[in-house]
Amino acid sequence: MNYRKFIAVFTALTMTAAVFSGCGVKPQETDADQDWVTVEDNTEKKETEAAENIKKGSTEGTEKGKDDSKNTGASPVDTSLFSDVSNYEFWFSSGAGGWCTSLTLQPDGTFNGQYYDSEMGDTGEDYPNGSQYQCNFYGKFTEPVQVNAYTYRFRIETIQYSRKPGEEEIINGVRYIYSQPYGLDGTGDIYLYLPEAPVDELPKEYLDWVQMAMEDTGKDTLGFFGLYNVEEQDGFSSYELSKEAVALNKELAALEEKAQEMNDRLQSGELSQIEMNRLSGELYKLWDDELNSLWGRIKKKLGSEEMQKLTEEERAWIKWKEQAVKDAGSEMEGGSMQPLLENDKAAEVTRERVYELAGWLK
Repeated sequence: MNYRKFIAVFTALTMTAAVFSGCGVKPQETDADQDWVTVEDNTEKKETEAAENIKKGSTEGTEKGKDDSKNTGASPVDTSLFSDVSNYEFWFSSGAGGWCTSLTLQPDGTFNGQYYDSEMGDTGEDYPNGSQYQCNFYGKFTEPVQVNAYTYRFRIETIQYSRKPGEEEIINGVRYIYSQPYGLDGTGDIYLYLPEAPVDELPKEYLDWVQMAMEDTGKDTLGFFGLYNVEEQDGFSSYELSKEAVALNKELAALEEKAQEMNDRLQSGELSQIEMNRLSGELYKLWDDELNSLWGRIKKKLGSEEMQKLTEEERAWIKWKEQAVKDAGSEMEGGSMQPLLENDKAAEVTRERVYELAGWLK
């Protein structure tokens, strides 16, 4: 939660004797006064006429995986769909590793993931080690609607970014540019294709993105779960996660739920300053405990050379985090809100580091 606006309001109210005790992409206007930057899909939530027709009984297929308002739309929700794909990770990438968006889904339709794009040749005086686009995101899909025997349709209900798209900062000589996740920006309908989807009935625009993944199947059917951003014509393939990775995703999803409850309370306006300071400290501890837990597991998994390199990186990160926390608190140094600002920043950057370390275990 960014408290700059809160500080301004707090100061103004005090003066009037009223006291109040988280590959470049397109920028998007967001509410900066949240720990997570949230974007709602304001599209009309009612089903189209075609969808209603299907709900009444039609289950015929669609040409090239797209809706035909004359004979297709939606059948009743299949509540098991997200459970079926919760053991998979979806990837949208260049194929050469230059950039990638990955995400996992939970049975309730929530999802989380990361986007990165490294441009090591994009340097400057203050960032000799290059530039990197980055986004950690978390959100929820609407309930899936069956289009045909192998296709489901849904939309992004909410999506939250750990940092506001367009923000930049320099860390250890690298310029980090925070953005939206490529492949999930500008979304309307998103299709999920089942592994048995006939390849010759899927959109060419989707198949162009997943050709590398399809080389491993060698079949007339897709062979894996696929996501297709219809509006942007972006395609995700998937692979099955290890049991360890599945357990870790569930672990992180549970933490996100707890963290969101805390953030909701912090933003409710019902807590005193002392209570907000205490609760923000608990939020930071939530992510710090997880970071320490992941670190212990990583030490058991990595070899000595890899562990030494990661340890040096971790020390540099700790030094940067301490300075970032200090800078955040300096806005209200000596005031009652200083602990709140410091805890908020500590929780934000520690949460981001948790997801980075989780990548090592996956």
